[in-house]
Amino acid sequence: MNKQPIITLLLAFVAVVGQAQLMEQREQSEVNSNYAESRQKKKESQKHLPTFQYSKEPAVLNGIIIGDSSQRPNSVRVRYLLKYTSGMEDGLRQASADVDADGRFSLSLPTGTTLDCHVAVGECRFTCYVVPGQTVSFKLNLKKQKTQGLAKALTFGGLLADFNHDLVYATERGINPETIYRDIEAKRNMGQLAAELPEKSVQGYFNYLDSTYHRINELIDADRKIGSAFREFAKVVNHYEWSGMMPFCGQSIQYAGIDTDEAYDALEGRLRQRLDSCMQDDPWANPVLSYVMWGMPETFVTSYVSRPVKLPADYQQCYLASKYLEQMGAQKQLLSETQKDSVQIFLPVLGQDVLDYNERMERELSFVSEQGLSRICTLPDSTKDSDDILSALLTAYKGKPVLLDLWETTCGVCRFAFKDMHDKKKELAGRIHFVNIASENSDLATWQRLIPNYIGDHYRLTKQQLQALHRQIPCETSGVPVWVLINADGTIHHAFKGWGGLDRMMEELSPVL
Repeated sequence: MNKQPIITLLLAFVAVVGQAQLMEQREQSEVNSNYAESRQKKKESQKHLPTFQYSKEPAVLNGIIIGDSSQRPNSVRVRYLLKYTSGMEDGLRQASADVDADGRFSLSLPTGTTLDCHVAVGECRFTCYVVPGQTVSFKLNLKKQKTQGLAKALTFGGLLADFNHDLVYATERGINPETIYRDIEAKRNMGQLAAELPEKSVQGYFNYLDSTYHRINELIDADRKIGSAFREFAKVVNHYEWSGMMPFCGQSIQYAGIDTDEAYDALEGRLRQRLDSCMQDDPWANPVLSYVMWGMPETFVTSYVSRPVKLPADYQQCYLASKYLEQMGAQKQLLSETQKDSVQIFLPVLGQDVLDYNERMERELSFVSEQGLSRICTLPDSTKDSDDILSALLTAYKGKPVLLDLWETTCGVCRFAFKDMHDKKKELAGRIHFVNIASENSDLATWQRLIPNYIGDHYRLTKQQLQALHRQIPCETSGVPVWVLINADGTIHHAFKGWGGLDRMMEELSPVL
């Protein structure tokens, strides 16, 4: 048999195989290169946190729970503290979603802003950040969680994926600054912190905080598994928490020798000096802070720091909007005309949300009553500069008790009181005079629009007349509503502040009726 053709065929076959292997190696090398480039780009993209965001679109949290169907929970629960939202007060919110047969779930969270949420899957608990208008996902392997820990069992996807994983990892490793300081705060509140202080004094407390601050930064730097985005975040958290714990030294130790006004003033000066020092690099100007804390910026902005503190633009807008909503929601105080103008100027993105909420509050407080039960009254010109405004008011009301109601148009509580008392006022109209007093602090057009629905006689005093009346009222008059109950003989029976509901008001009125 001629061997030449066989050898030629074998050589050709080897050449083809070799060429194929070479091409495969090149392709694999290219794949590896692309993968490495992709990883590098991802790593670079996670070097800093994405900008803090506001959006009316909800944040979406979805994922899959991997595990035996008998062990897999039926639902995923999420708890989060609403920092800012369109037309709602700040407050705790909760949401839950069913887990389907494949272990999948999806939650829509109307957060309004980037914020952290606490996730519960059965007995498993962890914290992650969500972004309005964006989807954050996670995959949880329950079997791996039991054997290898939570950080290895969780895989995050979407925006903030690496950051969220680092957050879970750092918490599990005990190097999350927020967790460490919360433990310190718990010890302080229970009176246990003083036992850990080497030196039980103001300086000893400061030294303890300083050593904690440096220890946490060292822990963060020492663990190279933590990515740069979370590292940056954690150090800002550490800085904020360390600074925020300074003013609480009085609750953490027993003072010695601080028993005079001069000694307390000296301590306040030391606190201010320390906080001024820790704010030298303007950490509030760092956008990362927007992720960190909302609760106590006044501690730095108004209480202890001597110079103006910068705030990131997005944070500033959301912070101001939340304060307006708190004023309207928690304090029941509507926007004044000046505030409405300020909202439009300083809140170009969020201003309409704030104004819409104020309008909804206005509608809630508005009601239509029978006309003819209210009238506009004025004081005689001779009382313009009088110090005895009370006598001038009571001149027209003799022989019956009088209930003076000091209110303002922007006071939501005052307007709730008008609404709650409406039917009872109609019932008592022949037995007691209802006299309602506002001042120039109330917008004239708003006052004129509201009073036809509010039973009683209505006076609008100058600021000087109001101040003179305040001096004659035997109770604290720094806010509204203020009530003054006058006996039929013109003497003051009782004066009190605030609205405690219709039942309490009737208890106050019954002795003079």
